[in-house]
Amino acid sequence: MTRLPAAAPLVRALYDLLPRQAAGPPAEVILEPLPSSRPVLRFIFPEGQARAVGKFFTACPPESSLDRGLLKEYDNYFQAAALGLGDGLGLIPRVLGRRPQLGLGLLLENLPGVDLDHLLARALRPGEEQPLYRGLENLAGLLAFFHTRPVPKSPVSPYPALSYFDKLRYQLQAQRLLSVEDEEALTAERCAWEDRFSKFPDRRVLVHGDATPTNFLFDDGRVVALDLERLKIADRLWDLSWVAGELKHAWGWRTGNLDGGEAAISRFFAAYLTALPAEAALAPRLYFLNPFYMALAELRIARNAYLSWDYRLALIAEARRCLAHGRRL
Repeated sequence: MTRLPAAAPLVRALYDLLPRQAAGPPAEVILEPLPSSRPVLRFIFPEGQARAVGKFFTACPPESSLDRGLLKEYDNYFQAAALGLGDGLGLIPRVLGRRPQLGLGLLLENLPGVDLDHLLARALRPGEEQPLYRGLENLAGLLAFFHTRPVPKSPVSPYPALSYFDKLRYQLQAQRLLSVEDEEALTAERCAWEDRFSKFPDRRVLVHGDATPTNFLFDDGRVVALDLERLKIADRLWDLSWVAGELKHAWGWRTGNLDGGEAAISRFFAAYLTALPAEAALAPRLYFLNPFYMALAELRIARNAYLSWDYRLALIAEARRCLAHGRRL
């Protein structure tokens, strides 16, 4: 880990941004890199002072899509807080500020906890499932809170999901992961599912938009949402089915059994529906449309080159099964 002296411009900026009650006199700061698609550092201050997490631009002024996304994420944290996700509830980290001239695009309070990926890895050990199940119940409650924020009423359109399906299909074709049979089957599924959406209407809600395992922290019965770059008003299934797809992938990748996560998926959906008992139409909609959105999650994961080629093909085959079976429900 790198150490920055107290006189470094970034250290001085950090101390300016820290809450006054959490900061002492400027001192050496330890920089801990965190895994991410962009430069992200945890700042470790002297004992007794707060920690913080900073996200950095790759270039300033921001020009790349990655850097523009960081600008959007900064604004999204304030939008989320204005919609009631702040208010001292601890559902999202507190924004401490930014210093673009130093490359620092977003500084957040550092919160304790383990992410969903940690709970998933633990759940694969015999007798260790309960922490995951409790975590999923809490996550369902958090997403239900997201989905009940006061936003303008508007109907869900199927076209964002169908367009994303097309995008994934083209990307997988470019990676040469789709056989001719895959391409024909996915094209047919796309046409068949387009008609199905109109039978299950819903209103758009505030969604996290990137409900992947590393974007949620769990600590002592609390769950916190991170990485709000894709926060938006959209179909709630972007969140719910994304979690379901990640649960299926967690077992598939670690054990080779893509069906191993079914119990966890069922518990997660049941907890979500329990959190919104007045929404009677949600259960059939979730049951009938989840296969399409979950297939999107599986195809999205299959793009990742760090996964083995055979496993990526298995994910595509699973997505096809999910789509075909879902249409028969």
